[in-house]
Amino acid sequence: MTAPVSAIPGPRGLPVVGVAPRLLGDPLEFMVRIQRHYGDLVRLSLGRHTMYLAIHPDMIKRITQENWKNYIKRYPAMDEILGQGLVTSNGAHWLRQRRLMQPAFHHQRIARMASIMVEEAEQMLARWETYARTRQPVDIQHEMMLLTQKIIVRTMFGTSLNNDEAEAVGKAFNDTLNWAAGQQFRWWQPPRSWPTPGNLQYRRNLELLERTVYRLIEERRQHQGEHDDLLEMLVTARDADTGEQMSPKQIRDEVMTIFLAGHETTAGTLSWILHLLAHHGESERKLRAEYATVLGGRNPTPADLPQLPYNRMVIDETLRLYPPTWILSRVLVEADTLGDYELPAGAVVALSPYVTHRHPDFWPNAESFDPERFRPTAIEQRHKFAYIPFITGPRQCIGNNFALMEMQLILPMILQHFRVSAIPGYPVRPIPRATLRPGPMQWMEVRRVGEG
Repeated sequence: MTAPVSAIPGPRGLPVVGVAPRLLGDPLEFMVRIQRHYGDLVRLSLGRHTMYLAIHPDMIKRITQENWKNYIKRYPAMDEILGQGLVTSNGAHWLRQRRLMQPAFHHQRIARMASIMVEEAEQMLARWETYARTRQPVDIQHEMMLLTQKIIVRTMFGTSLNNDEAEAVGKAFNDTLNWAAGQQFRWWQPPRSWPTPGNLQYRRNLELLERTVYRLIEERRQHQGEHDDLLEMLVTARDADTGEQMSPKQIRDEVMTIFLAGHETTAGTLSWILHLLAHHGESERKLRAEYATVLGGRNPTPADLPQLPYNRMVIDETLRLYPPTWILSRVLVEADTLGDYELPAGAVVALSPYVTHRHPDFWPNAESFDPERFRPTAIEQRHKFAYIPFITGPRQCIGNNFALMEMQLILPMILQHFRVSAIPGYPVRPIPRATLRPGPMQWMEVRRVGEG
């Protein structure tokens, strides 16, 4: 027997606004606390709307794999920016786009991008030589954002943009995403049509991005086969059944989506890794020993990565503690059962990797940093859906292998040359916006390996 949706437990809220003030105030702490108190399916009243937070891995499996077609995405705040890209689309359109884009993210294709990742990391580390020599504090979050921004611009557009254009495009996209994230976490915001300073800047940024992307699409269509980058793959991709290619608008939407999925998320995780290692010396020592044995000071290649298991374990544990996608939602097409409850069509169900990754039944001492959780034997014994940093199932992030390779290459390069230390007086806490990033600033000190 299943219980009605009205029987799902949840915290009592205030009149009119429900629990919205608490959810907007400190959503991470609030969601972890209500899971402990109310269980694995929690009703959240948000004034006129109700959301159901599904936490248990069995429910994650149901939503993302067993009955995934019944749980659709709906992100109106991002529609204008991302259009009908992979993150926001559903149904036949999503399936076609996924099929068209899959070859661009094949592991062999991604491995060919490794040289760009290494070259950009080398340029960043050359800049760090000055920071180390002068003892100048470094904003690690800013450095990682700049690095991953350059990588995604080059892997997407190759040499089609000069340095100034690439920097302008990267900045415009960052500003656009930050603006959109801010819209979702305010009690009230003026309509986008109002000529406020923020709205006007948003419009200028979006116009710059679209003007640049459409220009490059047209150039590629006139000179196909002359480039080896992601944009070339999108422009030349053909549907195996119909022979159709993507329209310029579809390509534009996927370019914007790849920027979202392949830039800020990776930057945030790399920043968190360096923060955690600065406070866990034993893990840092294990990493350095592994690098010394396998790499001996040279830059890593994709072929080296299977020989660097602890490197991957540190990344996985960081993604567990601070998953970039900390919350997402789905809307039921038809009624479905989650746990002991029947949810109606139209119900909004939220998933939170941040909370599921702290479920006490699957993660003992969940707040502690312990890469040993990702030993192969430990992984085999754990529920497959207890760890979902890239979600899972058919709608798993298409760029997960790109992001993982990027982090696995960059981290050894940093730690073989520099020690990154926390600076007292600059506490770091998770800032939940479009992604989960460290904040408010992340000032750290870098020193050459072997110094003091």
